[in-house]
Amino acid sequence: MRIKWNLSVVSVVYYLFLLLGCSHVQQADQRVFDLTIAHVNDTHSHLETTGSSLKIKGETVKAELGGMARLKAALDELRSNNRNVLFLHGGDMVQGTLYFTKYEGRADMDILNMLGIDAATLGNHEFDKGPRMLLSLISMANFPIVSSNIDVSKDPLLAGRLAPYTVKTFGEEKIGIIGVTTTETPAISNPGPAIRFTDPEASVMEAVSELQRIGVKKIIILSHRGYEEDMALAKKISNVAVIVGGHTHSLLGDTAAFGALGLKPEGPYPTVVKDREGKDVLVVQAMEWAKVLGRIHVTINGDGYAVKWSGSPILIVGSAFRKDKEIVSGDARSEIMNTIRSSGAAGIYEEDESVKSKLAYYAGPLKEMMNTVIARASRDLKRGDNSGPGPHVVDGMLSKTHSAGVQIAIQNTGGVRKDIAAGDISVADVYELMPFSNTLVILELKGSELVAALEEAVDFQISSGNKAPYLYVAGICFGVDESAQKGGRIRNVKVGSEKGGYAPVESEKSYRIVTSSYMAGGGDGMGIFMKAPGYRSDTGFIDAEVFMEYLKDKGVIGPPKEKRISLHQHDNIRIAVIIPFAGYADRRQRELRKAA
Repeated sequence: MRIKWNLSVVSVVYYLFLLLGCSHVQQADQRVFDLTIAHVNDTHSHLETTGSSLKIKGETVKAELGGMARLKAALDELRSNNRNVLFLHGGDMVQGTLYFTKYEGRADMDILNMLGIDAATLGNHEFDKGPRMLLSLISMANFPIVSSNIDVSKDPLLAGRLAPYTVKTFGEEKIGIIGVTTTETPAISNPGPAIRFTDPEASVMEAVSELQRIGVKKIIILSHRGYEEDMALAKKISNVAVIVGGHTHSLLGDTAAFGALGLKPEGPYPTVVKDREGKDVLVVQAMEWAKVLGRIHVTINGDGYAVKWSGSPILIVGSAFRKDKEIVSGDARSEIMNTIRSSGAAGIYEEDESVKSKLAYYAGPLKEMMNTVIARASRDLKRGDNSGPGPHVVDGMLSKTHSAGVQIAIQNTGGVRKDIAAGDISVADVYELMPFSNTLVILELKGSELVAALEEAVDFQISSGNKAPYLYVAGICFGVDESAQKGGRIRNVKVGSEKGGYAPVESEKSYRIVTSSYMAGGGDGMGIFMKAPGYRSDTGFIDAEVFMEYLKDKGVIGPPKEKRISLHQHDNIRIAVIIPFAGYADRRQRELRKAA
C-alpha cells in the first residue's frame, strides 16, 4: 500500500508537471503584444504644405494639408501618447517637386531622418535616376530600406546594399518588417538591366520563413504595390499581421468622418482580408504627400496574427483657411477648426520648428531656381484649337509613359492655364501653366470605352457652354459632330501606330491611355475614366515636372508643324483631326532602323 501511495504521489506530481508545462507553452504561444503603427507613403518630395480644398458644411474651404513640419508635430503627439510606436514609409519618398529636381533626394532624406523612420520600402520612383541615385538614397538614410522581391546581386553599385527585411526590437519583442515593390518598376522607372524584380508572393513567403527560423513571428509587410494588389497578396500568404501599403495613393477610412470634410475613402481602415489559412490580415494605406498620417493600434498574438485593432488615419491640417481667396478669421475660423477636429478624421497642427528651420535652409535656393530658363518659345503660343502649349503638354505626357505601353495621351483644356509668350520659358512659367500638381495616371480601356469617354468629354464641354478646344490629345484622331445627339457625336476614331499612320479603333481591343489624376478621378465629366475597371497606375510623375523634362529635351518649341485639329463645316458637322504626338513616328522608325 505504501508503494502504491508513493507511486500515486509521483503520478500526481508528474501529471501536474505536464499540466503546468503545457499551460506555460500555451501561454507562450498566445503571448500578445500591443503595437502602434504610424505610416505614410508616396510623399514624393512634397516637403512643404499642400494647398487643398475641403468641403465643410457645404462650402469649399482652402486649407493647408501636410508638410513635413506638421507631420513631425503629429508624430510627436502620437509617440507621447502611445508605447511601442513603429513609424513606416511605404515608398516613393522622392520625385515630384523642385526639391527633388535640385537636390536629387538629399533634402528628402535629411528631413525624413529627422522624423525617426523605423523602416521604408522602395517605390518605383526611387529608381528614376538609376542605381547610382538609389545608392545615394540608401547611404543617406538613417533607417533601413528593404525590399524582398528586388534582386540587386548583379548590380555592381547595389550588390549587398538592399536587404529583404529588417527586425525592430521593443524590449523582448521582435517585429519583422518585410519590404515588397511593384514589379511594374522596369516599365515606369529606370532600375537598369542588372536589377531583377521577382514574384512578390514567393519573395514575401521566403522572407517570412527566414524570420520564423530566427524566432521572429510577429511580421508586417511594407508594400509599394497598391491597394488592390495588397488585398490580393493578403489572400495568398500566411503568418502576417499587417500590410502597410503605398503606390496607389489610396485614402482609407470612415466614409462619414472623411465625408464631413468632402473626402471619399476608397475603402475601410483597416481593410480586413482573410489569408490562405483564414486568419485576419489588416491592409492599410495613407493617401499621399504626408497629408495623412496612418495610425493603427494592433494586438498581435504569439503566433503572429492580429487579434484586436483600432485606430484611424488622420488628415494633417494647418490653422489658416481661405474662402474665395479671402482669409477666414474670427468666429468663422473657429467654426471651421471645430468642424475639422470633431470630424474624427483630421487634426489641426502647428509646424515643428526644427523641421521648419531645416526646410527653410533647402527652400532658399529654390526661389532662384524658379527663374531658371529651361527652354525657349520661337513664337507666341496662344491657347486654342491645335495651338498654344497644350499640344506640347500631351506630347510630353505620351513620351514620358511610352515605355509603359501607353498609346494615347488626353489632357483637359482647363489643366493648361496660360499662354506662353515668345522668348525664354522659365521654371516659374511652367508652374503657372500647370499649377495643380496633378500626377500622370495610366488607364486601360477597351476601344468601345475609349469612344464613350470621348463622348463624355465632348458632352461636358457642350453642356458647360465652353468654346475652348475639347481636349488636348496625342496618338488618336477622330471627328466631332456638335449637332448630333448626345452619345453620337464622335466619328471615325483612329489610333496612331508605332509604325506611323492610323488604324481604326477596335471595340474589344485594349488601349493604354495616360491622363491627369484630375481626369482619372472623374474631373470634367470623365466618369468612364474614374470607373475604368482594367489596369490603372498612378505613375506619381507630376505634370509640371514632366512638361519641364520635355521642354529641356526640346530646347525650342513652336506651333505644331502638323495640323492637329482640322475644323470643317459640312451640314453642321465639325470634324476634328488630332494627329499623334510630334516626332513619335519618326523616333520609332529610327529605333526600327537601328534594331535592323
